[in-house]
Amino acid sequence: MDKKYQVFVSSTYEDLQEERKAVMESLLQMNCFPVGMEYFNASDESQWEVIKQLIDECDYYVLIVAGRYGSVEEATGKSYTQKEFEYAVSKGVPVISFLHKDPESLPKSKTEKNKDSEAKLEAFKDDVKKRLCKYWTSSGQLASQVILSLTSLIKSKPRVGWVKADQLNAEASKEILKLREQIDALNATIYELEDKAPEGIDDLQQGEDVLKILYNSSFHGKTEVKVTWNQIIAALAPHMINECSEHKLSIALHDMVRLVVKDSPSIHALSDESFQTVKVQLMALGIIKPSAKKHSATDTNTYWTLTSYGNKLMMRLKALKKK
Repeated sequence: MDKKYQVFVSSTYEDLQEERKAVMESLLQMNCFPVGMEYFNASDESQWEVIKQLIDECDYYVLIVAGRYGSVEEATGKSYTQKEFEYAVSKGVPVISFLHKDPESLPKSKTEKNKDSEAKLEAFKDDVKKRLCKYWTSSGQLASQVILSLTSLIKSKPRVGWVKADQLNAEASKEILKLREQIDALNATIYELEDKAPEGIDDLQQGEDVLKILYNSSFHGKTEVKVTWNQIIAALAPHMINECSEHKLSIALHDMVRLVVKDSPSIHALSDESFQTVKVQLMALGIIKPSAKKHSATDTNTYWTLTSYGNKLMMRLKALKKK
């Protein structure tokens, strides 16, 4: 049976809205049901009981940690994020955690100002590191890490999951309808935000910043050409209006380099390292994402498509302007 999994996403909220949106979107692309604090305010005992029940019902638990410890429960002195994490571990729910790789680079508004909370955050992170843990620096990288890590976790620790309604009894069908309502609400939030430039990309190369692309020339051997990120986006984006295989995307980048370099017939091969750099940067900038379209089981290609923000950026770069 084709299973779908329910995944609880835990983190502080105000400082990680963009990151949570990216993770939620990635989970939806994986045909998972994301569940999180968007629907609950863990500030009293009754809501905490609801959250514990949700964690009990989830197949997997994803924790995101950056620079804040979060609101603290007075009785225990622990943040609700830490309580959720410890509860999931105690119940045997497979947990995978994602810690910010360079928290010192975060804006002060997204870090703890209270020394006591800062100390508790570090102690919490030390505990988190004892289990399956990955690191991230941007929402795009985080989303990619979640897809790769959760896919591996599903294979190594398979769970009960969910199946189609016609294979379940009437009571389970009601639960699926409730989850579908949650997904619709999440999609509405995602569609509202996804055409905006992602937060936290100001320190990334983009626009008219220059990238050196390496290639092999029959005349000069290994050499390089300088291009701007706007040139790269203008050349590659039209290929991904629907979707484009990674191989064809590499060819498109190669063709762009041939147009820029005067001795283009001498270009034999584009550096794979340069192509991978371009691909990762476009993901980090929130311009491309893995395509969610279905393909045959024999098709092993990786496909990419534009995000709404990437499509908007392409229009700005490629649309014809009045003279």
